Amino acid sequence: MSKVQFAPFVIICILLFEIPSSQASVKTTEYIVVEDTIKLATDVYLPDGQGPFPCILGRSPYDKTHFKNDAEMFVQKGYAVVCQDTRGKFASSGVFYAFRDDRLDGLATIQWIKKQPWHNGKICGWGGSYVGYTQWAVSDALDVLTPLITTANMYDALYPEGIFSLGLAFRWGLVVNSNKIHPIAPEKMKASYTILPLSVADDSTGKSNHFTDDWLSHPYPDAYWGAMNHRAPVSAPVFSAAGWYDIFLMAQIKDFEMLGTNRHPDSHLVIGPWAHGKPATKIDFGDQADLGKHIAPMIHRFIDKFMQEDTIKVIQAPFQDKPYLLFIMQRNEWYASDQWPPRKTCFSHYYMGADEQLTAKLPKQSGRAEWTYDPADPFPSLGGTIIGNDVGTAWQNDNLVRTDQVAFETLVMDSALILLGTIDATLYISTDAPSTDIVVCLQDVFPDSNILNIQEGGTTIYNDAASSQRLQKVDVSVWATGYQIHAGHKFRVVVTSSWFPRYNRNLNTGEPIFSAKRMRAAHQCLYFGSEYPSHVTLPILAID
Repeated sequence: MSKVQFAPFVIICILLFEIPSSQASVKTTEYIVVEDTIKLATDVYLPDGQGPFPCILGRSPYDKTHFKNDAEMFVQKGYAVVCQDTRGKFASSGVFYAFRDDRLDGLATIQWIKKQPWHNGKICGWGGSYVGYTQWAVSDALDVLTPLITTANMYDALYPEGIFSLGLAFRWGLVVNSNKIHPIAPEKMKASYTILPLSVADDSTGKSNHFTDDWLSHPYPDAYWGAMNHRAPVSAPVFSAAGWYDIFLMAQIKDFEMLGTNRHPDSHLVIGPWAHGKPATKIDFGDQADLGKHIAPMIHRFIDKFMQEDTIKVIQAPFQDKPYLLFIMQRNEWYASDQWPPRKTCFSHYYMGADEQLTAKLPKQSGRAEWTYDPADPFPSLGGTIIGNDVGTAWQNDNLVRTDQVAFETLVMDSALILLGTIDATLYISTDAPSTDIVVCLQDVFPDSNILNIQEGGTTIYNDAASSQRLQKVDVSVWATGYQIHAGHKFRVVVTSSWFPRYNRNLNTGEPIFSAKRMRAAHQCLYFGSEYPSHVTLPILAID
């Protein structure tokens, strides 16, 4: 993978929010010492004058020099800006180990800032993705947070619903595994997904990786992940921006929800039609979806309000000043809400039935649909909540020829259906494998028969009945969306057993993913009808 290919998702927020500056700032480079031996390379940009100044802080594993344009823009507005290479990256000493040292090093950096004569006592965190995580790591020591497309709890990102996020772990983890960036050719990256056991896949890319090996060794939310979980009910104002097709979506919603009653009254969670990289299919969601044009200025006004006590209104038309600002794709407009999910969202069941039908009424006739899942030929993920290139919106028609799926469709819709909230599925499933995965995909069928992905999610199920098939009720989180299915369209539900490489393929043996090498096919059955009411639960929004 070339550096050019890598840039869109490792420094996505820095690039999105660059605002060219015509006025140069005064920059010095300092080295902040942690644990007596670790030296963190830190660029400090200061405005003219004696100060003191409020401070913008960004800590990044992607090279602090990428902050230059942002830094100069903030300096023009009277901010001091501190940009730092995280431990073991670029000009900083030590060994980089993803997520482990960011609280220790972040707190040391904040203490250093507070001792500087140019500092007025206020510090705002800035940046997205990993740079946003470094904010959450020290959230109790910041005055303002702006975590963009990120999360405070990396277990939720790397093991969504308990399934290893292979595409994220390898496309990101293997590439950042060096002092700078470790370019990996696309063919080598693709090959790494299928090497067994997964614990040796890093060696195939030319450099052993201790933290990805540890991720594989800790498939459950244990003390290892607890030490890197910084989700907490902080009282500082938070402006969090997420994407409906982003890898961090559900974790980021949980981060904001965790603020609870302690949440600052002016905090906001914005969710738009964005992904963590370059979309596979370019869909025009209209002018209001422009992140740089509308959301970036909103974030800047938010920072000015709390860091400089600016009186400018943060939320301007067509937005409303409410905590949740949610974009409805295809309708291409924003919806503001006091709560999540919105008060006017009603959850409705759509049932799977005979003849591949999906209906709002429970079918009387019972039946079942079967498929065979072979991990040697996993069902491919097309777009969706993965990282890198070809993410987000993607046409799904290439998967129609697959036999390892069952699909259900509604009739053509007479009127538009607006989805805004979390999608879930309840399925009655049996398998002859000791362990296997169930994946549910919600899709939009256009009048021309093109099929677009709305959202996907999966879960792992276990079969204690040796080789026999034990029927069990399975709940699947299909994540959340803001999406309008137009009149004249149909919506479609696909049930399968993999979504690869977004999710790691289940080998159907029940062996630990760190060491598993043996694979087998699994025979799966989905039951439906009055006795076994398999269904998806849709968050349907009523708009006056």
